[in-house]
Amino acid sequence: MQISTLPASTGRRWALEGFSLLRRFPMQLLALTFLYLLILMLSTLLPLVGPFAPMLLTPLFAIGMMHAVRSVDQGRAPTPRMLFAGFSDAGGRAWQPLLLLGLANVASTLAALAVASLADGGTLLQIATGTAQAEDPALREGSLVWAALMFLVFYLPVQAALWYAPMFVAWHRISPLKAMFFSLIAVLRNKGAFIAYLLTWFVVALVASLTVQLLKMLLGGSPLLVSLVLSPLSLLVLTALYCSFWPSYRDAVRDGLN
Repeated sequence: MQISTLPASTGRRWALEGFSLLRRFPMQLLALTFLYLLILMLSTLLPLVGPFAPMLLTPLFAIGMMHAVRSVDQGRAPTPRMLFAGFSDAGGRAWQPLLLLGLANVASTLAALAVASLADGGTLLQIATGTAQAEDPALREGSLVWAALMFLVFYLPVQAALWYAPMFVAWHRISPLKAMFFSLIAVLRNKGAFIAYLLTWFVVALVASLTVQLLKMLLGGSPLLVSLVLSPLSLLVLTALYCSFWPSYRDAVRDGLN
């Protein structure tokens, strides 16, 4: 396995390629994303770990999405079964280290939220766990912005360490700790490309938001009509985002699996 160093412009191409991949098998990919989100949503009903279950399960099912998009990139239609590939990768042993990555995700998120609590007294933590009340005046305080910034500063390195880690664990049988280390190195080596990638998705999100606001004006603010437009649009953009994860791995990691 070798990590390539790519030009910054590659990041923009990754983001746009997400839409290109989606156009090849749109219905199948949209259905897979819906199933993925449904599983994560239902996982919140689990006792004790409910609020953090999606973070725990994300690496396990994210590898399934990567299987599906890799299949699309190779010209083959994805199937729902691919979403559960994390249970069969590495001879059926990948699911355990993938869950360990999920635990690392949960622990680091809680640690980042704890640090952010120093700025807002725990309001951001309440939002993350779904215990914040809409009428809480703390939601309108400037301290919440500072807390969010502190959270990002502490959490972004963790996201970098988890970016490629599921693939390293499932496809290369590397231990979770080493996988996170190599992932962090890979992201740092291509930081220019990832900055361009994030900026491109920021622009996409901004355009999508402006589109929704325009539709609200045209539809007279009808909640039902807005929902009928917003839900498919959100699913479309989110699926394209998931599709863009694959080219970032395919181009940066030279491993013979591409």
